[in-house]
Amino acid sequence: MPAKAAFCPGCGWSMVLLSSDDRSVAAFVYFPLPVPLLAGAVILLLPAFRNRVYVRFHAWQSILLWGLFLVLTGIAMLISNVAAPMALLLCGILSVLAMIFLWIVLSLKAWLGERFELPLLGEWAARLP
Repeated sequence: MPAKAAFCPGCGWSMVLLSSDDRSVAAFVYFPLPVPLLAGAVILLLPAFRNRVYVRFHAWQSILLWGLFLVLTGIAMLISNVAAPMALLLCGILSVLAMIFLWIVLSLKAWLGERFELPLLGEWAARLP
């Protein structure tokens, strides 16, 4: 493992002691809409949190996750007026259940101090300033 690594590349646990403020703010940004988009944006603008890598990562990941969910929900609502409303209703229910599950898992992982990256979105969140 690299000597300057902040997080274990295998399990995602923090190699440095995170403050409870960082962990609680990182868990807060995952709360359901409209809080994550607003909270994530506000946290990224505040100078006190802008320099904290752990909080910034979770804020960006939350914004990307909930933004993608909103876009996909909007597209599904437009398509449902044209084709197969019952099938899309079932897919909508399943996607809402999946988002609730993701919300709980990501909030708990952030509260425990673990950097849990979602596929693709986590990589983008790590690269954003």
